[in-house]
Amino acid sequence: METAIPVTAKTRRRQADIREFRRRSLLRSALETLAEQDIDGATVALICARADASRGLIGHYFSSKEELLVAALRGLFDEAQKLKTEIACDESLSALERIRRIAHSSFKAPIYRWETAAAWQAFTNASRYNPAFREPIRESTQQSVNTVEPLFRQLASETRLRVEAPEAAMGLFILIDGLWNSLATGKDDLRPARAIEHCNIYIEGCLAQS
Repeated sequence: METAIPVTAKTRRRQADIREFRRRSLLRSALETLAEQDIDGATVALICARADASRGLIGHYFSSKEELLVAALRGLFDEAQKLKTEIACDESLSALERIRRIAHSSFKAPIYRWETAAAWQAFTNASRYNPAFREPIRESTQQSVNTVEPLFRQLASETRLRVEAPEAAMGLFILIDGLWNSLATGKDDLRPARAIEHCNIYIEGCLAQS
């Protein structure tokens, strides 16, 4: 009779690491495929082929293509929000500098890549008819606004100028959304460096109008 091989804590950790690696690989492949093919064209077969995974594997992690895409979208936003929060909490910087760096981070690695912007654009387009995509986008926008709004209030205190913090914060991310749209579609021949300049102009404008 064969003796069962005990499952050690080390083995369990290794198995967990493999599962997490496969899951992240599927999420990354979903975003890359989406950037190239849009929502309808990003089939499970193409996503799995890019991830070098069998089609059956995806069922171990996600119940449907939509669930996979929503998870990829949330992962994209979570990564961006983590960096924004880190910048916002850096008290060695002035409020103005933190606002600038948060805005600039939207157009630099690791947040910005063309593939990321193109995937985001596909999600945005689909959100008009699919609530599953709409809700994460709304949540992400609100998180971003909530991160920057206190900094605009602090900026008003530091400069002794009247700054409408809620409107300024929301306006900044409406601008960033529009700039991402331009970058993803290429319709305005915009480049990330120029997008950063537009953000700087907007932020300075918030002070000039005070």
